[in-house]
Parts: sequence; C-alpha cells; structure tokens
Amino acid sequence: MALLAAPGTASAAGASVCQREPRDAVAQMCADQNERMYGMFVTFVYPDVTYGGLAPTAGTVDFYNETQFFTDDLMTKSFAFGLNMRYIGTETDYQPYWLDYTNGYNFQKIGGYTTASDKLNHTFMAIPSCGNCTTWDIYYDFVKVGVTGNQPNPMSFHLMTGWDLTDIPGEVGLSTTSNRVRFLDGNNQFRQFNTVDTSVRAPDGYCEPGADPMYCWHWDTNVTSTADGRVVSWDTSKPIVRPAVASPRTAIAAPPAQPEDDTEIEALVARAQRLVDEQYAHR
Repeated sequence: MALLAAPGTASAAGASVCQREPRDAVAQMCADQNERMYGMFVTFVYPDVTYGGLAPTAGTVDFYNETQFFTDDLMTKSFAFGLNMRYIGTETDYQPYWLDYTNGYNFQKIGGYTTASDKLNHTFMAIPSCGNCTTWDIYYDFVKVGVTGNQPNPMSFHLMTGWDLTDIPGEVGLSTTSNRVRFLDGNNQFRQFNTVDTSVRAPDGYCEPGADPMYCWHWDTNVTSTADGRVVSWDTSKPIVRPAVASPRTAIAAPPAQPEDDTEIEALVARAQRLVDEQYAHR
C-alpha cells in the first residue's frame, strides 16, 4: 500500500509513527520535531457517518479519531484522547475517551455517549500536572477528566493525530473532520506545528476487480497550512469505495460537513491558553 509522505521529519527526533505500516484503514498526521512538547490541545467537530450494504450485518464496528502523545523516543509509552464512534447494528454511538499506555492499556470513557453529532467544536487538552511532572492533566471541553500515570519523561518529541478504522472500513463514509492540533512549548504557549516537521499516512486498500469490499477503501486528506508553513489543521473525509468491475473504482461521496468558524477556533485556543497561564502563574 502506498503511503503519502510530507517533507521529512527532524532527524534528531527519531523515526515517525507514520513511517510504520498501519494495521487498519488509517488517515493520520505525525509531528516529529527537535523542540520539546509539554502538552497538546486539539479541537474538532464530530463527523456524520454513512454506511454501505455491509453495515447492517457486520455487528459492532469501531472507528477512532485520536491524538496520541509519546513520552519516549521509541514510542512505546504514551497517552491519548479522542472520539470512539461505534456502530452497534442499530445506531452509531459517539463516545469521547482518553487512554493511558503507562502500564499496559487503560481506556477511560468521558461522560456518556450520544447517537449523532451535535455539530459543535469539542476540545481535548493535556497539560503537565506540575513543573517537571511526568503526569498530565486531561481536559475535555475545559473540564478536567483525569490524570495520566507517570510517564518516562516530562515532555515529548512525537505526536500523532487522525483516524483509525477497523472491521468494515470499505463500507463506511465520514464527513470532513479538521483536527486543529497545537503543542505546548517550553514557555507554556500553545503553538502550531511547522509543516516540515510533519508527515502523513493514508494508504489505499485493495480495490482491484473481484476484491472484498471490506478491504477497498480510500481517504481524502489535506494538511491545511498558513503561508509561512504552520499547520492549521489535518483535514480528512472518507467516501464509501467499492471494487471496480473495470477501472476506475466506484465511490459514494462522503457526507458534507459544515464549515468551521475560525473566530470560534481562535477563541477556544485563547481559552486554553488562559487556563495554562492560570495554572502556571506561580512558576
């Protein structure tokens, strides 16, 4: 499967997760940089979903929009948060969560689930619990929902954000999501990544004539950036794609998404920055 690649990552930061072969149908952006990261802030609108013919008989299906923060250079320890969309045969449940890979796998639900997108920007944030701490406070929509276990280091050089689908990826369509992700720098300021420090992976599934529709899939992806090369968002949508009897393959367009309000996004970032400033005012 072909991997899409942006400009190479910073060499001192080590290899990127995006250089690894994905196990599932993924659409992910990785940030690997020399500058230390001490936390992260992400916002996105829950997408709408459509299903092809396999969904009613496929049982439970999970797909995740997740942002992961790695705390060792080998990327074996981390924590993450995001949205789990689960098809249960009769509906799709939208469940925010956070998880901790300090010792094994610890999955924590955040509140209850809904059965449709509310079309609102939801925010996820992780900031250090204290100066030079190796634990992070986890916030969802600016409410503290948990604290990670002790990680190997009080900072990171590696982050990954985006979608991971399992089970029936060829028969699922998702409207556009724009993951707007920022990192907390050594001056406790949220900043956008530089595009030269990012790479992406969104490999296509097998869509030759006669292929299994479950393994025929495709993502539409885009790294939106400013004129000076700062990452604004990681944009992804997913049409339903089916194997072609003859070239080209057939596709059902992803459901449309509502345009996001940049003014609202900037207000959310400012609110996150105020929370950080208040927490570290004594430092």
